[in-house]
Amino acid sequence: MCVVAEELEFFTEAGVEVETVSIQSSLDQRDRLLSGNVDVGVTAMDNLVVWNAAGGDLRIVAQVETTTPLLLTANASVGTVEDLRGRKLGVDALANGFAVVLRHLLVEHGLALQECEFVPVGGVRERFEALRAGSIDATLLGPPLDELALREGHVALLSVADQVRDFPGQGIVAGARAVRESEGLVRYLRALEAARVWLHGAPPHEALDVLTRGGYVAASARAALRTRPVSLAPERAGLARIVSMRDELGMLPDPVRIDELYDGRPLGLGLRS
Repeated sequence: MCVVAEELEFFTEAGVEVETVSIQSSLDQRDRLLSGNVDVGVTAMDNLVVWNAAGGDLRIVAQVETTTPLLLTANASVGTVEDLRGRKLGVDALANGFAVVLRHLLVEHGLALQECEFVPVGGVRERFEALRAGSIDATLLGPPLDELALREGHVALLSVADQVRDFPGQGIVAGARAVRESEGLVRYLRALEAARVWLHGAPPHEALDVLTRGGYVAASARAALRTRPVSLAPERAGLARIVSMRDELGMLPDPVRIDELYDGRPLGLGLRS
């Protein structure tokens, strides 16, 4: 949706200037958000549980996809999830983000977590390159890198969307200053809402054209269309799933209430304007 808002000038119409900053990992993203170096970030919603437990004051203010399409991808010597015993699994960070759902999947397939080695590698591009280089044996990948990995001879073990049907998509996360000084954030969310509405009304070929024009490759554009949300407000079931998975794994640093993760005030203001 961010790409659509940029390509169709919804940001300009909303009176907000957006500068996109590339990051290398969730830790880099956290530091930039907490320092005020960036105002908002697109990230796995689970990250907030750990970030805020460590003293952050961040909130999800919107969702940009219904779920994050992730494929557990491994090198060709791995035949099943059970074959991951004794293997190196690449993650962004050890205690947050997609590392949590990966642990959940392993336990669901009968593996003890101490039977695997979790290696912090970085974002999805870094994990893909580590898999190609052979420094890890498996990792979670999303479009288009999952398709590319399969074409290069790696194997798909399972899909997160198939295994955890209420797994939430990525969210827009804002720091305390951005929420407090909410006018810019409200305008930003207003532009994203215009993009969401457009994506649901546009013919698929036209939507794919705009997404690819904005930098998406075909596989990513198709995934973006499949996971476009019917509302920018995140599903409560998805937020609850984040908390329950952590609780079951013994990875819940503090008791967490759903209302402590999501702040709907800026979105509410944006939708009323």
